[in-house]
Amino acid sequence: MESIGLDKEKLLQELIRFRVPNYHKDFPIILFWSQKSGCTTLLKWFFFQIGLLDEATNYNPWIHYYEEEVYKSRPGYRKELIDRLLSGQKDTYKLVRNPYKRAVSQFLILSSTKGIPYWEKEWEKIREFFYGNKASNRGISFKQYLIYVRDYPGVVDDHFMPQYMEGEEQFVRDYIYLEQFTSQIRELERKYGLKQSSVAQLTKSSHHLSKSMKLQGDFANMEVTYETFKQYPQLPTYGSFYNPETIALVNSIYKRDFEMYNYQMNRI
Repeated sequence: MESIGLDKEKLLQELIRFRVPNYHKDFPIILFWSQKSGCTTLLKWFFFQIGLLDEATNYNPWIHYYEEEVYKSRPGYRKELIDRLLSGQKDTYKLVRNPYKRAVSQFLILSSTKGIPYWEKEWEKIREFFYGNKASNRGISFKQYLIYVRDYPGVVDDHFMPQYMEGEEQFVRDYIYLEQFTSQIRELERKYGLKQSSVAQLTKSSHHLSKSMKLQGDFANMEVTYETFKQYPQLPTYGSFYNPETIALVNSIYKRDFEMYNYQMNRI
């Protein structure tokens, strides 16, 4: 029995290595998440519920700084989190998103964040991978981006990894679907007697591009640089990035996301 417990703790350590769940001893649920799946909105809601949203935004408007540098870096945070997850004392939820939309969102944020060293290093890796020159001025297409995620021989950024992590179902009991976020959050607030939040305010973010995604066309193979979409009044729609090749790539790369979270393949 002891070895089983150690194996489960080792699995949990790996699951939370880069995606540390949102936990507070007095909050009734533990929240799992993935990058580019609404994690910022979920974090704002969590901080609102535990009374730390103002403190977090005052520390830095991009609240992930407070999350990483203050809240989750506290001594004992991970140990207490692991203890609670192993004991099963709290309900657990994971926020998930349709893989087709998530893949486009990944690509757009990567191709529209000029001046941020973190993403520019990723661009260098991609250019080196495709063109053999990290200083190349060429852009990349959505199809190329997906091939990079699938085939790059080194470490691919966790933002681009599948949402599902092997064994997470041992700890995650239920899901919040980003496509139903408002209604499910309202239900959680009622179920657990939580404060009623203003979801419209919480979802405001410069990273949310959906409202400007109105441009129709065929963008699956169009090479994109930081400057590409400045010539357009809007961004392309999600569907504009898909053709049979890119659909097949997403189906393959994020196969387990579709299976585990019950999203339907080939339905854009």
